Amino acid sequence: MDDPTTAPWWAAGGAFALWAAREIWGVVATRRKDRTETDANVDLLNGLVQRVKSLEESQAATTAQLTEEIKLRMTAQEKAHRLRLRVMSLESAMRQVGAVIPP
Repeated sequence: MDDPTTAPWWAAGGAFALWAAREIWGVVATRRKDRTETDANVDLLNGLVQRVKSLEESQAATTAQLTEEIKLRMTAQEKAHRLRLRVMSLESAMRQVGAVIPP
């Protein structure tokens, strides 16, 4: 009945139970690690999305400011051009009546 060349059934069952417990614990530990990494990746992505939104808003504000500055410069250049033309026409009229205009 007790053959010395084979292990008893309870030893084989215990070894199997130990192996099964080790495998189950490995799966649970891996799941916990994967979940932690996933949560960290989600947090990282959320942070990056917020940063991109902030950069887009900043770029939009800068673009609006530059557009306003360009409009103001163009208006100033137009006024300066009209003023130069007015000065030139006044100088021409003054020269026609004999006034000497210094350079």
